[in-house]
Order: sequence, then structure tokens, then C-alpha cells
Amino acid sequence: MTMKIRRSVFWFTVIVVALIVSVIWFGEKKPVKTLLATSTATNATAPPTTPTPNAPVTSALANTNTPIASAVTTTATPAPPAESKEQQMAEILSSANDVPIVFYGRLEDQFGNPVAGAEVTGTTTIISGKAVGANRVSATSDGNGFFQLNAGNGQSLGIMPRKPGYALATTGTEFNYSHLNENYYVPDPNNPTVIKMWKLQEAESLVNIDLHYKLHYTDAPINFDLLTGEIIPAGGDLRITVHRQPGTVSLRSRQDWSVRVEAVGGGLMDSGGQEAVTYAAPDSGYEPSSTFIFSTNAPYKWFEEFNQGFFLMSRNGQVYSKLGLSFRINRTPDDFMYVAFGGIANTNGSRNWEGDPNTMKATGQ
Repeated sequence: MTMKIRRSVFWFTVIVVALIVSVIWFGEKKPVKTLLATSTATNATAPPTTPTPNAPVTSALANTNTPIASAVTTTATPAPPAESKEQQMAEILSSANDVPIVFYGRLEDQFGNPVAGAEVTGTTTIISGKAVGANRVSATSDGNGFFQLNAGNGQSLGIMPRKPGYALATTGTEFNYSHLNENYYVPDPNNPTVIKMWKLQEAESLVNIDLHYKLHYTDAPINFDLLTGEIIPAGGDLRITVHRQPGTVSLRSRQDWSVRVEAVGGGLMDSGGQEAVTYAAPDSGYEPSSTFIFSTNAPYKWFEEFNQGFFLMSRNGQVYSKLGLSFRINRTPDDFMYVAFGGIANTNGSRNWEGDPNTMKATGQ
């Protein structure tokens, strides 16, 4: 009986110890085990350990002096200091605007003939984030009109050719190499860029046009005599007709308005920006009029003013003019319309615009 009681007490004790071990294992050991698992680079899983009766309960970290908190160590790397906007912009400009500037070109006259022996000056614009300025180089065109400019590094290159007896006849002589520009210029030694120069042949006496007007609004046609500068009832060289809505016309109060430009006794045509570098009037392609409409239905094309270049034939072919027109609508009914004309006219019935500075006349003379 005593032996049975001792055995019962023994097994009772074993069961109690087992329960205590289970509570300790699942209540305290599991978090530690999870913590250790996160600090080791292995996918192996150890088999569960079966508690041994009467075995002492030990911690997984019982034989180490390292605190639990230090079992997982994270080394923090200091973040690099943030760049300022100025530094970022400087880096962008340095990579996109600091481009090697090389240009391959050919000079031709209005007949397609090479222009040899011309001095060509190149000016490089430098905006690199490290430097701002300009660099100038020069070259001379060879017998076939070819030339090459090696102008260092920069953003863009402006070209100006010069030769006695010639005038520049191309407007697009600024070339943008910056990679910030979607359509940046790419030099090609096998396909040189052609620059036109006008070979002067016969200078004539021309009239210089420089006229400015402040006019009250009217929807009636207005006739301009470009040679005298007068506004006349009929005739002259150019007629404009303006239409606008009543009230205020401005960016804050947009209204539809338009200007019709008519040639008197001839025709006109859009110069395409070439009026400054063309030295002979076109022999065809003229239209009786041109109308400029500024509608609120096209807000991104609505302006209070505009500038337009024309080639104008007037007075039944007696006068050929290359002309710039500037116009600004009156903002209020009592305000003025502003009209300006600038250019030159040949009054000799000739299409020639090669003027002799010594014989140039001003409007009204």
C-alpha cells in the first residue's frame, strides 16, 4: 500500500511538473524562440523538445550573458544629407547643358551657289550650373562654302556669317544643343546645315516705313497710305477692318474680336518671319486679304494683341513692301486701338529690296 501511495505521489508530481513545464514553454519560451528565429539566416526548423520528467527547467538563454534585447542587432546607416534645390538644379544643368558644341555648315547664296571666304563667328551660350557666360570662335568658309566650328561646351550656339557684298538671308541661326530641349540640335558631318546669304546685286532707292497710330474704335474700314503715313478715305496701300463685342475686352473679360487686313490694288501674303532677311519680293502667291480671329472658343489662342509679317503688293503692282504689323485691341469703348507698321517699300514697280542706305527715304518724304 505504501509503495502504491509513493507511486501515486510520484506520478502526481510528474504530472504537476509536466503542467508547469508546459505553461513555461508556451507562455515564456515561445516569444524568445520567435525572437531568435528572426535573428538567424536559416530556414531549418528544430524538432520540438519533449520535456523530461524531473528535468530542471532551463531558459534557452540561460547559458549566455547577452541580454534578450541584444539578441537582434540592427546597425543604422546615417542617411546622406538631402541636396538643396540649387544643388539639384546645378546637377541637372551640368548633365544636360554642358554639351560639346560642334557645328558643320555650308553657306549658299539665293541661287544655290557656295559662298567662299566668308568669316563665320560662333557664340556659345554657357549655362551649366557651374558657369554662366559665352565663348566665341570663328572659322572661314572654304571654296565650296563649307565650314566647321568647334566651340567648346555649352547650351546653344549662335552663328553669324559675314562677307562684303552679301547679307544674311536665314533667320534660324541659333542652334540649341541642350538635352533639356526635346528636339535638341544634333550635328552631322555628312549633312551640313545650309545657311543662306543674299548676294547683293543692284541697290535701289527705298522708303523706310515706321508708323504708329492711336485710334478710337470703329467697325468701318480704315485705309493707310504707307508712303505718306496718312489715314485716307480710300486708296492707299493697306486697309484694316476691326470687329469687337461691346464692353470691356481683356484677359479677365474676354470677348470675341477680329481684324481683317486687305491689300489695296494688289495682294499680300504671310512672310513666315522672313521679312527681315528677304531682299526680293515674291513674284506670286499673293491673296487679297487675311483675317485674324480671336475667339473665346479657343482660349489658348486668345490675345489682346498680335504681330504679323507680310509681303505686300499694292497700287496695282507699283509698290512692293515687306512689312511688320502690330495691333492691340482697345480694352474699353473709350480706350484706343494701337496700330504700328514697320518695314521698307520699293516704289519703283520693282520687287528688289536691296536698299542703298545713302538714298533711303523715310515715310512722308
